[in-house]
Amino acid sequence: MNKKGMTSRDFAKLIGVSQSTVSRALNNSDLVTPEKKEYILRKAREYNFQLNSQAQSLRTSKTGTIGIMFPKHFVGMTENCMLAYVYDQIQKELSHFDYDIMVIYYDRDADDFSSFERIVRKKKVDGFLVLRMELSDNEIKLIEEFKVPCVFMMNAGSKIRENLNYFFSDSYYGGYIAGKYYGGFPEYRKIHITVSDEKSDAKRRMNGYRDGLEECGYVLEEKDIFNCKIGIGSAYECTVKNIEEFTKEKTAIFTYSDIVGLGVVQALRNLNIKIPEQVQVLGMDDVPLSSVLIPKMSTVHVEVDTMVSKACGLLLKLISGETISAHEWIRPHLEIRDTTI
Repeated sequence: MNKKGMTSRDFAKLIGVSQSTVSRALNNSDLVTPEKKEYILRKAREYNFQLNSQAQSLRTSKTGTIGIMFPKHFVGMTENCMLAYVYDQIQKELSHFDYDIMVIYYDRDADDFSSFERIVRKKKVDGFLVLRMELSDNEIKLIEEFKVPCVFMMNAGSKIRENLNYFFSDSYYGGYIAGKYYGGFPEYRKIHITVSDEKSDAKRRMNGYRDGLEECGYVLEEKDIFNCKIGIGSAYECTVKNIEEFTKEKTAIFTYSDIVGLGVVQALRNLNIKIPEQVQVLGMDDVPLSSVLIPKMSTVHVEVDTMVSKACGLLLKLISGETISAHEWIRPHLEIRDTTI
């Protein structure tokens, strides 16, 4: 059979299920059991079968497109490795359901509201995955007015609206387990390098770190907190500038993110500082670079795969008309590698 011209009826007959079951499975309906859904998805990949998106759009008045709202601090995939990783995982997840992606960036040269408003009013997408920390009151009103399905994910802002759906990484808990871990090294001075770009999320990570240390009898003082921007270059400069502070005694550094941590490690290595004997470095996120560069970065692993799977699944259900809500903080865990003892 010519796979390119395969209809859903042909595909259903080929794998031994009904046409309606194929349609429901590829639209993530709960009417299909997880086992049968996985079987149909596996066969769809095997036979390179996809629902005809144009015909589907005509039947359902759907665009077949999901919007992804990137945060305000996003300047490019190079400096924002975590968001690049999240985007890649979203793309892989949605590809199973014949959905395309439209990325909505924060427009610094125009009103924040304009591009989002245009997309919503023209109904260019079926729903949004929101990675932006904050939405304006006008954007929220627009979502409510047009009843646009939205799921928020990754890092929470300062305003968490209970009437919206979200799967957030528990940043406080991530900082807390970092503090508890370093609390086991009383001979090391504790330092935190935070960022100014994402104040709400940065504050949660720092508060968790402080509380974890305090449970171990250590107080994180203001003189032990340093600031830089999100990016390897800024973290590198911060480390070089404060190298005497970081090396006058054995030191354990917890950084806001892996990208910041990688800048710290690079600077320490260039200055011939022993890692982790003299300075330990613990990041957060677990971007792919963390486990491939030498030394491999110890980190707080954020459950991106879990968040993406849950967020995409919920959004597709909302788009299909189901009334459902979710509010979940997903806990990370430690990954101890080469930059800590």
